[in-house]
Amino acid sequence: MKIGFIGAGNMGRAIANGLVAKGVCSADALQCISASGKGSAKMAEQTGAKVASSKRELIEQSDIIVLAFKPQHLETITEEEAKAATGKLVVSVLAGRTLASMKAVFPDAANLVRVMPNTPSQIGKGVSTYCFEQAPSEAQKKTVDEVLASLGTSYEVVEDQLHVATVINGCGPAFYFRIAQLISEAADKRGLDKNLALQLAAETGIGSLELLMASKRDPQDLIDEVVSPNGVTHALLTSLDRQGLPAIIDQSTQDAADRSIELSQS
Repeated sequence: MKIGFIGAGNMGRAIANGLVAKGVCSADALQCISASGKGSAKMAEQTGAKVASSKRELIEQSDIIVLAFKPQHLETITEEEAKAATGKLVVSVLAGRTLASMKAVFPDAANLVRVMPNTPSQIGKGVSTYCFEQAPSEAQKKTVDEVLASLGTSYEVVEDQLHVATVINGCGPAFYFRIAQLISEAADKRGLDKNLALQLAAETGIGSLELLMASKRDPQDLIDEVVSPNGVTHALLTSLDRQGLPAIIDQSTQDAADRSIELSQS
């Protein structure tokens, strides 16, 4: 399986590093190219991938083409380059670019895959959601699963669901980082060392979410185990509800999903 990366930024390099580290493919099966040459040089240094002399060469010599450049540059792919992708699998991590827009550029690809990864992919703890342009063959499904497994876990959705899924797994890291930031700042104001508070928040978050995953229980059941009537946790949750946290989360999800839809239509 030969994989070519058009674009070699953080996400492209995360995929390439994961593929090699997990033995999905060898370094000599990877090629890359980037606009400035800096990203491809870095990917080559990190993974041993070959730097292609042109996009057409890379596409011709690859079984799978990964699009990992800036989304607005999709239409810079030439007809000649697109023709070289005939019968090949094209995987896109271009935020906001629909399968229809990919199909317009790569009309003769064997299949198209739209992926929303996230930044924890850089350490193999990512969560990706994805969808195919057409029903995949068993081989295509297996290939995509193997590629995305190099980043962490992955889940197939229909394209219309990708907007909401993006809010969860795509935007999610920033949400959790923001929560940790706010907790550490609030603790610092009340006399607890900010760095210690950040460590406590991060480790508590990791442990709590791992418990949620391992127990497979409803979150409310786990909340009930922590809350004592009129206790400290009760005061915290009551205050959050009184200040409108449920409504804030609901409206923020809607606003982000609306923006995802807007970007996909531009």
